[in-house]
Amino acid sequence: MADINQINESAQSFTASNTKDLKSQKTDAFENALSKALDKTQVHEMQNLPTTALGEIASKDLNIINSSDLVSGKTDKLLKMLDSYSLKLENPNISLRSIAKVLEEIKNNAGSLLEETQNLTDADANLKKIATHTIVTAQTEYLKFQRGDYLS
Repeated sequence: MADINQINESAQSFTASNTKDLKSQKTDAFENALSKALDKTQVHEMQNLPTTALGEIASKDLNIINSSDLVSGKTDKLLKMLDSYSLKLENPNISLRSIAKVLEEIKNNAGSLLEETQNLTDADANLKKIATHTIVTAQTEYLKFQRGDYLS
């Protein structure tokens, strides 16, 4: 009986190894076929591709604004607000409460302009001087209004 068990064991191991070999051959055959197909398509694709370098890609919405342009625009806006404020002060039909809201906005814009003015270089000294004078004027008007200088 010992001999029969050895024959069955060897037959089972032979069948198992033979099955593994068949599976690996099938898997290898598929992998080989796939690799060959991919190699052919990659070679074909690479041969048709031009080798020119990419040029610069322009952006439609990218607008770079330097500090001097930003300060100039904010200074202009603040001057227009101060002009509108002075016209409202002269008009007796406009209440001081409605002017107070405008003056708060002027104060906030002056603070924002002051922050931007600090980023200017020495090349923009004249612009910095104009912006600083505008800021001082806006802050002075705010203090005068809060102090009650315009009450009659």
